Amino acid sequence: MTGLTVLVQGGAGAVGNAAVQLARWSGATVVTTVSSTTKESLAKAAGAHHVINYRQGDTESAVRAAAPDGVDLVVEVAPAQNNALDLAVVKTGGTVSIYAKNGGEEYSVPILETYFKNLRYQYLVLYSLHAGALARAASDVTAAIATGGFRIGEDSGLPIHHFPLAEAGVAQDAVEQGAVGKVLLDIAET
Repeated sequence: MTGLTVLVQGGAGAVGNAAVQLARWSGATVVTTVSSTTKESLAKAAGAHHVINYRQGDTESAVRAAAPDGVDLVVEVAPAQNNALDLAVVKTGGTVSIYAKNGGEEYSVPILETYFKNLRYQYLVLYSLHAGALARAASDVTAAIATGGFRIGEDSGLPIHHFPLAEAGVAQDAVEQGAVGKVLLDIAET
């Protein structure tokens, strides 16, 4: 992947954090969007080269400033909300890879714009991924972990919140209130 520029939409979420770290590990230049100053810090800790708070200023101009020639790959969490931005910043021959549907059930794809850019939309669901592709991905993630290219914890941009099983309700409340990072239930007896 060396030499590529990757835009990770939502780079402070758990999957976004993984995408930032793995893209960086593979040698890509990483641009990411976030929604707050707290999440800016998390995305920087994950290794993003350029962090853009989409609630402040013109996101398209900021992405273009970070990647003047456009991005090769968009890692997308909210296609219904972000498709226009994705189309504006992705290079000819680029890919928009969608792994979630936050913020909407549908989006429109303008035929001529995507046609003339030779764009590819790639949907990613692990459960239906071809076994060979899944094995290659697992091998790459294992290599990233072994070489320190993929980490967890607050210093890596992914805070971990532990709750004992007896406090499952409190853990659920934390998730519903928007806890940043991962909320985990510890099921081992102490």
